[in-house]
Amino acid sequence: MAGTGKAHLRPDQDPLVRVEDLVVEFPAGRDSVVHAVSGISLDILEGETLGIVGESGCGKSTTGRAIMQLPGPTSGLVEIDGIDLTALSPEQMRAKRPKLQMIFQDPISSLNPRRTVIDIISRGLTIWGADNQTAQARAREMLSAVGLEPDVVADRRPGEFSGGQAQRICIARALILDPKVVICDEPVSALDVSIQAQIINLLRKMKADHGLTMAFIAHDLAVVKNVSDRVLVMYLGKVCEVGSPDAIYARPAHPYTSVLLESIPRPEPRRSTPRPLEAGVAELPSPIDPPSGCRFRTRCVYAQPRCAEEEPQLTAIDADHFVACHFPTAATARSG
Repeated sequence: MAGTGKAHLRPDQDPLVRVEDLVVEFPAGRDSVVHAVSGISLDILEGETLGIVGESGCGKSTTGRAIMQLPGPTSGLVEIDGIDLTALSPEQMRAKRPKLQMIFQDPISSLNPRRTVIDIISRGLTIWGADNQTAQARAREMLSAVGLEPDVVADRRPGEFSGGQAQRICIARALILDPKVVICDEPVSALDVSIQAQIINLLRKMKADHGLTMAFIAHDLAVVKNVSDRVLVMYLGKVCEVGSPDAIYARPAHPYTSVLLESIPRPEPRRSTPRPLEAGVAELPSPIDPPSGCRFRTRCVYAQPRCAEEEPQLTAIDADHFVACHFPTAATARSG
């Protein structure tokens, strides 16, 4: 897996979001530590959507929350528009929060069940000094923008809505403060497939209308491809591949990326070449004691002794395509 290699694909441009050597660790008792995120770096350009993908337990949601400082990382730099959030006091960070919003995975549980929809959405404006009439008028505009009828939903409570409707409310709440950066933490994974497409289309529209910069976190590469300008693949707290959606799908260079692609359901699945992940070694290693060297090596059929001894670094293999693998040609040849 990747070490502290950078996912900075356009060094000639200043990113809006810059993350350097991000480390997030949690105590696990008896002097044990969960290594949730282990020294990753990434950039997101203004107006770009970076898809962050990986299976459960890879650290992608923890990365999103660390960028939000919910909580802050164990170490590393999180810079938004040139300001290091990790160096801010709680009061200074609070002043920055309107420009940095988050959409959560479970829309129902992220909404206060005791408040009406109009109060939930307008609350952010009233906290920052807007009078109630102005805030509620703006909230009604946001409800219309996300495809809900204000006169019908404004006085209802979250428990009266479907998952898709609740997620539209969450999007309206996140955007009413006119943020610059939105972290979408698996915003469609709890929804039906037909509703997923509606929410993805809505996020695209909101991004264009509001000029948003987004990180879109998901475990499904098919979903990420449809919404992202670039894709970052994570495994067990490390970055293993970064590239455009077309490059990732057509020429996956890391064996783990190939595994994720093979997990996408197909109408007529075929298996003409060996899988890079065998069924007998499918269990994710513990983040308390991750493997040495390449973290994916314990599940990879292409692993060699070097993979246990040396941690691969993120290296360019093509324009805007980076991979952290000692033997990337094995996966690429297999996908060709």
